[in-house]
Amino acid sequence: MDQIKVGTFLKELRNEKGLTQSELADTLFVSNRSVSRWEKGVNLPDIDILIELANFYDVELIEILNGQRSKMDEKVEKTALKVAELENKDKERITRVIQVLSIVSVILMIISYILSDHLGTNAIVDFVYGFSSGFSFACMVLVVIVATGWIYKILDLKKRLAKLDSH
Repeated sequence: MDQIKVGTFLKELRNEKGLTQSELADTLFVSNRSVSRWEKGVNLPDIDILIELANFYDVELIEILNGQRSKMDEKVEKTALKVAELENKDKERITRVIQVLSIVSVILMIISYILSDHLGTNAIVDFVYGFSSGFSFACMVLVVIVATGWIYKILDLKKRLAKLDSH
C-alpha cells in the first residue's frame, strides 16, 4: 500500500468537500496534526477512522486504501446494467407468481373455512374441503420456496458483482 498515494487521495477528498484540515479534524474528533500526517503519507488513520472517512466521503474503504476511486470499465458496467435489467424482469415475474399463488391460497382458505361447518354431512363437501386446504397449504409452501430462491439468487448476484468490482 502506498501511503503517500493514500494521503494524496484523502487530501483530494477533503478538498472536494471544501473542508480545511482543521474542520475535518473537528468532525472526526482528532488533531489537526493527525490529518496533516495522513495527507502527507506519514501515517494512516486507524481502521475505525478509515471506515468513518469512507462513510463521510461516500467512497468505499478499498478506494481509500488503494488511494484512488475504483473505476468500473465500460464493459463491466454494461454487463452489470444488463444483469440488473434481467434481474428486474425476473423480479417482476416472480412477484406476479407470488401474487397469484397468494390470491389462490386465500380464496381456497376462505372456501375451506366456509365448508368447515358442513364437514361430515356430504362426501363432496369433505373432498372440496380437503382439496382446498391441501392446495392452499401447497400454494403457501410454493410462495416460500419461490421467494427464498429469489433471495438467494439476488445474494449470489451481489457477491459476483462485488468480486467483479474488486478486480
